[in-house]
Amino acid sequence: MTLLRDLVEDSLDEGYARVAARRASDPGAQGGPGRPGLLLVAGLLAVGLLLATAYTQTRSRAGSAQEARSALITTVQVKERANDATTRRLARLRAVVQRDQQHALALTGAGRTLADRLARLQTSTGVGAVVGPGMVVHIADAGTSGDGADVDPRTDQQDDGRVTDRDLQTLVNEVWAAGAEAVAVNGQRLTVLSAIRSAGDAVLVDFRPLTPPYTVRAVGPPTMRTTFAAGFGGSYLQVLKGYGITSSVDDAQRIALPASAGVSLRYAEAPAPAGKPARSGSSGSAGTGGGR
Repeated sequence: MTLLRDLVEDSLDEGYARVAARRASDPGAQGGPGRPGLLLVAGLLAVGLLLATAYTQTRSRAGSAQEARSALITTVQVKERANDATTRRLARLRAVVQRDQQHALALTGAGRTLADRLARLQTSTGVGAVVGPGMVVHIADAGTSGDGADVDPRTDQQDDGRVTDRDLQTLVNEVWAAGAEAVAVNGQRLTVLSAIRSAGDAVLVDFRPLTPPYTVRAVGPPTMRTTFAAGFGGSYLQVLKGYGITSSVDDAQRIALPASAGVSLRYAEAPAPAGKPARSGSSGSAGTGGGR
């Protein structure tokens, strides 16, 4: 009974009782339990300060990146305008040279023969401008209707209805196969050295980016459009139609194609015969030395 009475009347352990008595006798000790709370508040304030600092720095860096991007875009636009102006000036100078060249060659019979041969070579190589009948192929990306297929078999990726560089390559090759004598894509004259490639989402023709829709103009015989539509080119356009890509093929009575601005003359020189020393590079004349 004594043990039971002690448990009921004096249930607090002696150690806890001594601590409680010491707190009661020392009022300053009452602030002890508040110190963890103060530490928590201080920690939260420090974390908040760090987050505010990080946000300020991130925003500042984002502003600097945007300024750098805007400056880069401005620089690219200025360079593009300067390049376009230089290209136009080059075209004018070439026209002047070609006109003077024709006048000089027209003075003699041999010169007129040479002028005819030169005109044919300029047409086939893309160095000279061409005017004549032909056809026009228009091709544009799909709209926002979402009529395209889920997966594009041309790229094995999600179809977004875009005209790719491979599409333009295929169509241009079919235009040549239909009998075209000269071809241009969005005003860019194609030559035997021209390349149609992609850089990201952009399509490049001779390293110049093109903006859709794309227009392929070709000078050739009157039967060119019929041959193109009846061949693989027409079938390929029908396949692209299934992905929402729109296209059209029309005859044209007169098409003017500019000369290519990226063609430079190259000369070959035959090697020297065995036992004969080759001419030094300083005295050699590229384009006339050697044999045939």
